[in-house]
Amino acid sequence: MDKPDDMFTVSVIGLGNTVAYGPTREQKAEELPVPLLVFGASGRTGRHVVNQALSAGHTVTAFVRDRRALPARHPKLHVIEGDVLNPDAVDAAMLGQRAVLSALGFPGRKGAEALLKATENIVAAMQKYRVYRLICLAPPPKKEGWVRRGLLGRLLAPFLGTPGVNAWEQQLDSIRGLPLEWVLVRPTWLTDEPARGNYEVSVGWAEVPEGISRADVAAFMLEQVQGRRYVRLSPVLGG
Repeated sequence: MDKPDDMFTVSVIGLGNTVAYGPTREQKAEELPVPLLVFGASGRTGRHVVNQALSAGHTVTAFVRDRRALPARHPKLHVIEGDVLNPDAVDAAMLGQRAVLSALGFPGRKGAEALLKATENIVAAMQKYRVYRLICLAPPPKKEGWVRRGLLGRLLAPFLGTPGVNAWEQQLDSIRGLPLEWVLVRPTWLTDEPARGNYEVSVGWAEVPEGISRADVAAFMLEQVQGRRYVRLSPVLGG
């Protein structure tokens, strides 16, 4: 988790966007709608992000490898078919955006290199076009003893040191050092249950309940587009 030298770590239960943490740009509050670029838009979590963003009035650019995987139609939805590993394709999609939401994931051992390359392409384009806000989906931290509540936590524990998780940690480390307003969203365990709208958020080492619906995670990610509370933090979600 994030432990800046000059600030203490805190734990937060609940939701809200009232506290600024760390250095941020001098800026006026954003007003809806804003142009959003969503990577991993055709995935199970990414689809929730796209649908909820459109419902909130945002203009959404959905970046997908195959447009057939995202059949949704909406006047404010623009679908771009491309490879996130191609820097030119990512660069073209970034023009005119105000924030980026990433729900990317690359399975298998070769996913580590792909994930890091994709992140490199995304943040390079963000810096080029001065897009500052990055909301990135990530797995829970692998620190021993953290997030082990109940049987599910014990079952997950052996997998938290696998190459795939280590690749995610490399990605997160690469993001943390960038001059961006990033939020690394770390759900404990994703489910396909309906949104509950009631869950716990920890930005310290406090445990949260295992499991959270993809719909609730998407809602939290969208709150961070304009919220300031979790900028440059890695909130863990559960419940």
